[in-house]
Amino acid sequence: MLGRQRDLDAVQAGLAAWLRARRPGDDVRLSALTTPKAGISNETFLVEATASAGVERLVVRVAPTDFLVFPEYDLARQVGIMRALAGSGVPVPRVVALEEDARHLGSAFYVMDRIEGDVPSEVPPYHAFGFCLDLAPEERAALWWRGVETLARIHALDWRRLGLAFLGEPRDGTEALDRQLAYWERYLDWVGGPPQPVLRAALAWLQSHRYVPRRLALCWGDARLPNMIFRDGAVVGVLDWEMAFVGDPEADVGWWIFMDWATSEGYGFPRLAGFPGAEETIRGYEMRAGVQVERPLYQEIFAAFRFGIIMARIALRLQEIGAPTPTEHFETDNVATQRLAVLLGLPPPGGQRDVIRLDEVTVRVQFHLTGPGGGSWYVLSRSGEATRHDGTVAEPAVTVIASAADWDAIQEGRLDRTEAFLGGRLRVDGDLSLLMQLEQAISRLARPTC
Repeated sequence: MLGRQRDLDAVQAGLAAWLRARRPGDDVRLSALTTPKAGISNETFLVEATASAGVERLVVRVAPTDFLVFPEYDLARQVGIMRALAGSGVPVPRVVALEEDARHLGSAFYVMDRIEGDVPSEVPPYHAFGFCLDLAPEERAALWWRGVETLARIHALDWRRLGLAFLGEPRDGTEALDRQLAYWERYLDWVGGPPQPVLRAALAWLQSHRYVPRRLALCWGDARLPNMIFRDGAVVGVLDWEMAFVGDPEADVGWWIFMDWATSEGYGFPRLAGFPGAEETIRGYEMRAGVQVERPLYQEIFAAFRFGIIMARIALRLQEIGAPTPTEHFETDNVATQRLAVLLGLPPPGGQRDVIRLDEVTVRVQFHLTGPGGGSWYVLSRSGEATRHDGTVAEPAVTVIASAADWDAIQEGRLDRTEAFLGGRLRVDGDLSLLMQLEQAISRLARPTC
């Protein structure tokens, strides 16, 4: 989250009172609230509710009030989509209730069941961290194709019969595309900040190359692996519907491919072996959906354009709260604008990163932990093999500074690393992408062996 953090005790008390009011006479008791390790557009809490019927594992999603990534945040719209999809063959969480009265938690919220399973890591990306690293290449490919199959299943739904016309029913011609371009142009205007020559050029290109989609379908909007829950290799949950729309489903395919690239090679590190590339993914989607992807270039530019606007919004917020950014002018020089410049033949806003493979280089990461239990140590990664050493090292590629207590909390999962980074409790100087690549090894080496 990039906004002001809510008081967890106050949220827990408000939520408990709300649940008890819905279940009079039942002694509802709540566990301590925890927060998941991803998501910046809303506040999400995980909690267990114990009552006479047993234990419910719940997710509470609260509408943001302090900082909005998107111009508006419509909880009722998200709830309407998930309720419409119940029983459709697309696995979504069961919505327990939508509460639009802000008196309970300080903002509107909804409660849904928690689906157990594995979620590919978002920060650091799954190409560098999390359970995907432990999978064999063929298991990664199977995971990917299960995600693509789910994407094709979403696009095959009869959205009218499901009652999703409230998303807006476009007329014939280019209206579906025009609606999307108009929304993102308003979003770009709303973001403000310095001029955006690359994003404006991308918008002009998208407008001048408008087309009539072959078909209209429910589009997930934020189609990517970290928004899926897997269990025993199957997709058991599809999350985050705030970007959903009715339009050309090719847009989802473009977003899926672009976001995978942006969070791997776009960050400067290689994709994991086994995950199919862009062309293979398009062919696989075509086979599963029974349709041809006709405009892959348009969809890549559209995806990079949308992500670039989101990055601009986030970058300006990072500047506002004094958080470090990967580039000096992150609002105009980021992975999305860098890619757009290449695709459109524009002057690069900065410089696209070269892919750095850890098995080909030597990397030194210095750690300075302050306070009780602190000290200095470093990780040396030579040809992909990482080892820990006490003391300091000359010319580290990355330096990490935190209190020993916060570092332990991060390693034990009690403190989210992104929250610590944005809140100034975890300082990183140097190449952030190298640090993300080494995150798994660092977690293993975080405590000295005896």
